[in-house]
Amino acid sequence: MGIRYPDPVQEPIPCYLDPRSGPVMPDLIIDVPLFSQRLIEVLKGAGVRNLDLYDAEVIDREREKTYSHYKAVNIVGLVSCADLPRSEYLPGYKPPLMKFTKLRVDESRTLGLPLFRLAEDSLVILVSEAVKQAVEAAKLVGVRVVSLEEPSAY
Repeated sequence: MGIRYPDPVQEPIPCYLDPRSGPVMPDLIIDVPLFSQRLIEVLKGAGVRNLDLYDAEVIDREREKTYSHYKAVNIVGLVSCADLPRSEYLPGYKPPLMKFTKLRVDESRTLGLPLFRLAEDSLVILVSEAVKQAVEAAKLVGVRVVSLEEPSAY
């Protein structure tokens, strides 16, 4: 995660929807991750340029539908910007798999990127205030930007 894939990726990437999923398709499916074309446009409009995009097909076997307006996304860029002395995290975990219970970011180390993965915990995706505002204004389905102050961020 966070680095470009060195080899070609076979496209489209087939992704199977969980049979428990509802009929409304979200703009973000986090497992892969898959972004809708709409979410990609919002992010690009907010200045995000560090996404490698791959054609994907989301296959809903329950409803016998295939959705092709998604891209598998690789967020390029692992940024080491956790302010560890001011953050709280579980002992025994080291980067890139630290487990934070409170994360403080040293903004001087974010490289000015509006969206990136945190090097200390590569599952964490951080966004700038401009990206947050753009995502909220777009009223995307299934996409929520959570403040690091909120307990649900962890």
